[in-house]
Amino acid sequence: MISPLSYYSSPRVLSEVADFLRGRWAAFHCERRMRDGRPLLVRYLHEKPLRASSPAELAALLRRLSPLRPRTIYGTASIYERLESKEDVRGVDRVVARTPTWDIDSTLEHWRATVEAARVLVDELERHGVVKSVWLKWSGRGMHVHIHEGALSAEFLRQHCVLDTTWSLVQFVAERVKEKIVEINVRYGSKLKVENLMDPQRVFTAPLSLHRELDISCVALKPDELDSFEPSWADPREPRHNPAWRSYEPGEAEQLAELSLREVGGYLRRRKSLPFQVRLKTLEEALSPPLNPQPLLGSEIEVKPRVPPAPLERRDLRGDPRKAVEYLEDILGHLKLGLISKERARLMLRAAAEVTLKAQ
Repeated sequence: MISPLSYYSSPRVLSEVADFLRGRWAAFHCERRMRDGRPLLVRYLHEKPLRASSPAELAALLRRLSPLRPRTIYGTASIYERLESKEDVRGVDRVVARTPTWDIDSTLEHWRATVEAARVLVDELERHGVVKSVWLKWSGRGMHVHIHEGALSAEFLRQHCVLDTTWSLVQFVAERVKEKIVEINVRYGSKLKVENLMDPQRVFTAPLSLHRELDISCVALKPDELDSFEPSWADPREPRHNPAWRSYEPGEAEQLAELSLREVGGYLRRRKSLPFQVRLKTLEEALSPPLNPQPLLGSEIEVKPRVPPAPLERRDLRGDPRKAVEYLEDILGHLKLGLISKERARLMLRAAAEVTLKAQ
């Protein structure tokens, strides 16, 4: 298996990863393991969110983390106006842009089905006029389909909530391709899924990052290369990678975003329109393994584990129902990662439901 230390010494790799991370909250999966055997995920250094805006800054960060043997590098879908403290990443107040992303969850065995699913998404985006801003990544076992964040202008996002806009856009397209994805699964015998993972603080693998387990690079490509793609492109010794993932057409996705907002309504549409009547029994049932990211509060209110979660300490939840929901998501995320016990999670959920949510 290739040495991450040697791999990340490449100027080309450092440049591609750092350009993607600029303005994003970074995360590093390390080869060093926790006691339960899971790889260590690092998101803070000296209580500050990890960041790297240049190849030199990224190289310095990798050196500081070298005792943990960092392997895979992630960046948030969100781009922040600043990343100086934990407060900057707790909500969406500091988010100035987001990269709309569809996650095609698949397997290496069914890579052709994955490529076909990506083509379905790309064609759907093209039907809505989004062409030049689209790029893709081979993630190792699946693909990510991205729209460059520049396809939604700062002026447009000032008029619409950035979280509502990007989540609705991804959800709208995912719903429109559902039937075709089912057809692909039937034809290939695969079980791939197209998922909307545009919840707050979601991270995605950076271009040219190493996979956390497989000996491959996360290579980027443009839609016109999709039909010729093969997994051999991801060989970390000589990755076939297109730096044109940076290219975009300003404002290209705004018409689709407006349509999506009308049709979907936003990330918290159902939650905003209904009182927070939390079903404690349902919440407690969610603490019994397996813990899956399914709706936990009935059909009206959805709370899903957020992975990786934000810190739970010193959260100010007053006056904003959105913050209360995010807090519940973070509790479940900490539980899913084994960072808190089941009993502590149960107590925190009960306190949040009986005190915090009733006060909204």
